[in-house]
Amino acid sequence: MIRFSQEYWLLLLVVVPLAAWLAWRSEATMPGIPLSSFRHLQTSVLHRAAFIPVLIWSLRLTAIIALVVAVARPQAGVQWVEQKHFGVDIMLALDISGSMRAEDFQPENRLVAAKQVIGNFIGKSAGHRVGLVAFAGRALTIAPLTTDHDMLRETLARVDFHTVQQDGTAIGDAIGNAIYRLNERNSKGRVLVLFTDGENNAGYLDPIKAAGMAKVKNIRIHTIAVGRPGGAPIPLQNAFGEKIYLRDSDGRLILPQINEESLVRIAGITGGQYFRATDTRGLWAVYDAINRMEHSEIKVTREVSFEERYAYAAWFAVALLLLLSSLMSGRFRILEGRT
Repeated sequence: MIRFSQEYWLLLLVVVPLAAWLAWRSEATMPGIPLSSFRHLQTSVLHRAAFIPVLIWSLRLTAIIALVVAVARPQAGVQWVEQKHFGVDIMLALDISGSMRAEDFQPENRLVAAKQVIGNFIGKSAGHRVGLVAFAGRALTIAPLTTDHDMLRETLARVDFHTVQQDGTAIGDAIGNAIYRLNERNSKGRVLVLFTDGENNAGYLDPIKAAGMAKVKNIRIHTIAVGRPGGAPIPLQNAFGEKIYLRDSDGRLILPQINEESLVRIAGITGGQYFRATDTRGLWAVYDAINRMEHSEIKVTREVSFEERYAYAAWFAVALLLLLSSLMSGRFRILEGRT
């Protein structure tokens, strides 16, 4: 993309050819040195003598045109500059408590399914700062807000049930941790996506009070309850490495339940939404909905960056003038018919 900063100088390009033609005519009619015969001049010399004036006038005209172009200041658009206004900071809070071992989600269990979906969500969050909190009996910041999404997904891949060495479900602490991270930066929109399959039974901070703190900070919380209605058995390994399922003292399967009422209240207090995912497909649908919802707040402006290019035309004109000076000196002046 080329433009001229002072394009009015280009009007001279209309006058320059006419002025050059008039000067040529004037010089062509000037009397030369009379010769009685051209027999004594070699044919190659005659050809050269006829060619040199044409070459000199072509160089003159080209040099003048190059100078006019240089004065008009040509500029070239070198690249598109994308300015991203990060309207949304997103913290993801992932439950990695023992109940996430339940196998009602494919391909392996709830945690594996959640990590796949969250990884895809991060990949679609170009332009957003995204961070990750993992929680079980306590909350731990896995990654602060960042735009390095490749690094974030690599970090997410390493999260497992041993990342937080304390079992339980500290939902309130997870919210508090995310609030702290979101409050570190001043952005137009701040969002927490909370993923859990249980109810708060650990930690120090009450989830409802934590939601109130988020509201004061203008942080919106979307809550996602994962698991089939009625719960699902939690697999374990016994001392012999065999798979067994968690049971109570009477031998009955323990099926942890989700406190949906609490999750609905948390979302409602902060202006977020509550979602329920009962299988992997439903989980994908939930994250797609949140992804579309939050991406609507990105604002991107583009502008072209221009670079001065007049120097190229100026140096070209200088080179032509030096060549012209060389041609006008020495034996070429004689061939041109000058004394």
